Amino acid sequence: MAEEKPTSWWATLPGLLTATAAVITAVTGLLLGLGQLGVFDAGRPAASSAVSSASGASVQPDRTTQTDGTVPPVGGGSGAGDSPEWAVTLPAGRNYRAADVEYEILDARARPDVSGKIALTFTLRCTNHGRYDINFWDAAFRLNVGGVSNSPDSGLDEVVAGDSSKSGEVRFTIPADTREAVLRIKFAQGESTVQVAMSPT
Repeated sequence: MAEEKPTSWWATLPGLLTATAAVITAVTGLLLGLGQLGVFDAGRPAASSAVSSASGASVQPDRTTQTDGTVPPVGGGSGAGDSPEWAVTLPAGRNYRAADVEYEILDARARPDVSGKIALTFTLRCTNHGRYDINFWDAAFRLNVGGVSNSPDSGLDEVVAGDSSKSGEVRFTIPADTREAVLRIKFAQGESTVQVAMSPT
């Protein structure tokens, strides 16, 4: 009777499974090690980072109003949407009040728009010193340019509760050759006027 030879351990199914698991473990460990060393990041471009201040916050352009009443422009590119802002000059006093309603002009910006005209935008704060709600909307503002009264196209329509304030923007689209204008702020009784001058930078 012939004697049966013993089978090697790696030729059995458990042996094959054990060997396969060992190979997978070795390859995974190698890949993880190479990843931690940065081998796979060699051809990847570095991510751009924003200019930051010492505290880590992004540095924003200073829009502080100058001593002569001019709001400094922010530079831009050559496209219509990136056109440089014009210098806008406002009176030194920028608070206008009648009865319980007060408006303060916080900022003014002028920029050529895609239609070849100028978009003149005012940022205003409306303060309600009374007890009842009031409207803070486009209807309270008009811009006189060359004797023509222009209405805003900003769509501002807010309600300011009693004894509170709210800020918003009022935008006018005016002819490209405009250099002077008069902003009219309309109250329930009477109105205030604000002289505005613009110049390209």
